[in-house]
Amino acid sequence: MAVQEIRINDKISYIKASENPLSADIGIIRENGTTWLFDVGDGENKVPLLQDGYHVVLSHFHQDHTGNIGKLPITQLFVSKETGKHIPGGTIVSESLEIGDLHVFPLPSSHAKGCLGLEVDHEYAFVGDALYCRRENGYYGYNAQLLKEEIAVLKNLHAPFLLVSHHEGLIRKKEDVLAELEEIYAMRVPGEPEIQLSAEKEAAE
Repeated sequence: MAVQEIRINDKISYIKASENPLSADIGIIRENGTTWLFDVGDGENKVPLLQDGYHVVLSHFHQDHTGNIGKLPITQLFVSKETGKHIPGGTIVSESLEIGDLHVFPLPSSHAKGCLGLEVDHEYAFVGDALYCRRENGYYGYNAQLLKEEIAVLKNLHAPFLLVSHHEGLIRKKEDVLAELEEIYAMRVPGEPEIQLSAEKEAAE
């Protein structure tokens, strides 16, 4: 089965996430003969058409975002320190990195340690699963300090749109996301490191 790309604009497209196999959305940025991937998904039917070599940014180390890493020709790989423990050999990104019209940046998250984002043309920013939180024992859990830091990073992005993995349609307005995250942050209890929400409360999705 041919891989279907969904186009966002003349430069950006993506391969849609799936449940079986569980695979994250794969962001694709093509510019001046170079192809960048934001995450690589998992499962043979998620691998884009092979090219001479991709430049890849991994959002974090979870299998549904990284499983195809060994199946692609990679020219350059960018990972966080935490992701680098699972997938060695990449350039470690520990602070914001500007590469032409692209901006790779660390993104604090309650979902996983060492998340990265990728901003394109100051218009769209891939954020992977970073908006999500921990889910266990019937509740959602946000680390209050990480959430505060995440909100600050998102506010400083130029992009008005966020590309959120596993979100139907991928695109979300940054202002809507920030409103939801700030509402959740306002629920924190002084002295408590975690903000706990019931499972009925969807978290920035």
